[in-house]
Amino acid sequence: MSCFDLSVSTLFLLLPIFLYMIKTNHDIYEVILVILLFINVIISYLFWYTGTEHSILHIYDGIFAKISYLCFSIYIFFIKKIESKLKFISFLLLFISSILFYYSNQYSKQKWCSQKHVIFHSMFHFVVSIGTSIAFLKPISS
Repeated sequence: MSCFDLSVSTLFLLLPIFLYMIKTNHDIYEVILVILLFINVIISYLFWYTGTEHSILHIYDGIFAKISYLCFSIYIFFIKKIESKLKFISFLLLFISSILFYYSNQYSKQKWCSQKHVIFHSMFHFVVSIGTSIAFLKPISS
């Protein structure tokens, strides 16, 4: 396994973008979120393609990932009208993704792009793609 594998796992984030595209009604928040997510996919793919630690792309990847994490969480938990069980699932996915990121970070400190670092970060990408997809599901009727 190598850092390049993380450029591939970044493509999991295309799933929520696809869900956005097949949905017919978009509010302004979703438009902003999908633009932010698209920026994330591009920067993350380019960064992990070479995987150069502490590069400018690494810095931008971290900044945009944190902004997206915060914006998606605020939207899902406080703005989007979805069922309580979906909010609970979102909370679980947020919690799981935080744990996966923690372990990814710990293993990357031991050895950058080690097998465990790549595995945990790939799982992080997968879980985050499911979590962000919730933002683009049909809202409950008012």
